[in-house]
Amino acid sequence: MSTGLPNSEWFRQLADGSTIVFFALRVQPELAFEFLGDAIETHIGCPAAEALADPRAALDQIDPAHADRFAEGLTLPPGEDSTMEFAWRHRDGRPVYTRIWYRSRRRDDGSVVLEGTVRDITQLHEAEVELQQSEQRHRLLAENAWDVIWTMALDGTITYVSPAVERVRGFTPGEAMSQSLEEIHPPESADSVRAYYERLFAAIAAGTDPPVFRGEHEYYRKDGSIMTGELQVIPHVDADGRVVQILGVTRDVSERRQFEAELRRLAVTDEVTGLWNRRHGEELLAAELADARAAGRPMALLMLDIDHFKSINDRHGHQGGDDALVEVSRRLRDSLPGTDMVSRWGGDEFVVLLRDCRIDEGLTVADKIRGRIADTAFESFGLMTVSVGAAELQPGDDLDAWLARADEALYKAKRSGRNAVRAY
Repeated sequence: MSTGLPNSEWFRQLADGSTIVFFALRVQPELAFEFLGDAIETHIGCPAAEALADPRAALDQIDPAHADRFAEGLTLPPGEDSTMEFAWRHRDGRPVYTRIWYRSRRRDDGSVVLEGTVRDITQLHEAEVELQQSEQRHRLLAENAWDVIWTMALDGTITYVSPAVERVRGFTPGEAMSQSLEEIHPPESADSVRAYYERLFAAIAAGTDPPVFRGEHEYYRKDGSIMTGELQVIPHVDADGRVVQILGVTRDVSERRQFEAELRRLAVTDEVTGLWNRRHGEELLAAELADARAAGRPMALLMLDIDHFKSINDRHGHQGGDDALVEVSRRLRDSLPGTDMVSRWGGDEFVVLLRDCRIDEGLTVADKIRGRIADTAFESFGLMTVSVGAAELQPGDDLDAWLARADEALYKAKRSGRNAVRAY
């Protein structure tokens, strides 16, 4: 059995059978390959024998853009080693990217030789290029997205905020990243954020799937106003299932929420007076009736009608009639405590709900309303009066019956000469 180090033939066979190119390139006194592994043909399509006969057969396949880099590598001082990367052009036309480790050695005869290895890193290079392009694409998207994109470390530190934050909140990304939770959100939204993170960290501690968050939060703008944000928060989990950071996207939905609120307002209010419309008034009355019956609370209902309203329309037109309705509505609201409800029932008719009120007290309120309207002239119409009917909620009343009794009381007031208050 042989002992000792492998001989030179063993190393030659190892080099020729490897996918790594082993080389010895003499750079002084003249340029020549003294050894070149067979794998060079796999790398660039040039047989080793051809390059050994003429080094330019291989070296001329170095990408011209990297020629200066290669030339500089040839000047490595003896006794030093280095690494460099450059591209070649395979004889079939495709690019090949390599990483070269080499050392410079001066021999006893004064010649200088570079010895080293060449590894094909084309796949690695392509993966790095693809990753870089992907990062550039994602950064480009984030930097130009209409929504605010942000990331947060698990210690609560905001690590990135996209430029859109300045459009929606007025803060620069740097300012937004330095804000505390209380500086970002009003109290209720800040509490909601804390509650989510408590659930998140509980899931991390328990080893369960981390929860996502989808909902709305309010944000402070730089001018002190409030922005409503539609928010999606997703924990970023690595390959081992560990949460490494929090990813979030916030969309400004303030205008949409204002529009929706306006639609809701229009659906329940009268467009002329701003009071509750009849449909919503009936819903409120039905709910109040059920609550009062369950609690045994008294309630009174007033039905009010503008006297001779048709003549106002005839003299001043429909706009004048609308102005009269608006002014009567204002005086109605001014005559009632904030707990009572007023609804325009249709035409020149109004319904008033008096909570926790018996009929005698209701008649007092009704006469106060009547006097407030009759005793002060309207700027455009002079004096104007109303008639009011009152009915107290009785056991067994449903809404229709209660309204019918108030309506009957109203007609009693009108038949009595108008500008009057009557009870059922």
